[in-house]
Amino acid sequence: MQSEFYSYAEQMQRYLEAQDRRIAKLESDLTRLANELDEIKKKPPINVERIEYKFDQLKVESLEGTLNIGLNPNDLANIDEFTVNKNPAAQVPYIFPERDIMTADISDAIKGSLPAIILENEERSGTAMDPSYHDFIRHDVERQLPARIDMYINETPQPERVPHLLQNVKEKVIERITSDIHAAIAAFMSQSNSQTGGNGDNGV
Repeated sequence: MQSEFYSYAEQMQRYLEAQDRRIAKLESDLTRLANELDEIKKKPPINVERIEYKFDQLKVESLEGTLNIGLNPNDLANIDEFTVNKNPAAQVPYIFPERDIMTADISDAIKGSLPAIILENEERSGTAMDPSYHDFIRHDVERQLPARIDMYINETPQPERVPHLLQNVKEKVIERITSDIHAAIAAFMSQSNSQTGGNGDNGV
């Protein structure tokens, strides 16, 4: 009976010692986190300047505003490139049975080429953007693709609005949108480099 008591007492002692070590570690971690928080509070706030993308620097009369990345829809009224089509009847929609399929094909093609387009512009400029910008650009491009695709399909000249030229129309739309994206990313990276002093591989 006495040996069982001593065994229990020994187990309790080991348990209490383990709890003491755990409490000491938690207190140490808490002190470290508190110190890190104090260091963060002491650092000056980071001022991130607003950087705006525009998919092309041209005025687009047949679309309500130029394609852009990183802008709230309410900000569109303040873009100096912003123009509104004053004569919507001037552009007759190009309606054909396969239009939805073509729109989906164009959208898939553009989305699939976006990573390569971004990397190509990084190589041209010698500047590597932070990966978060890649996701940001892709998200805003994909969000605006439907309107841009519709616009370019509707700009198809009347003589080309025939069934046997649909593939040609699709290729032209993809080419135009790809060109728009290249121009927008190049303009953004140039603007970013001028704001940061051209930090090269440090990202934007």
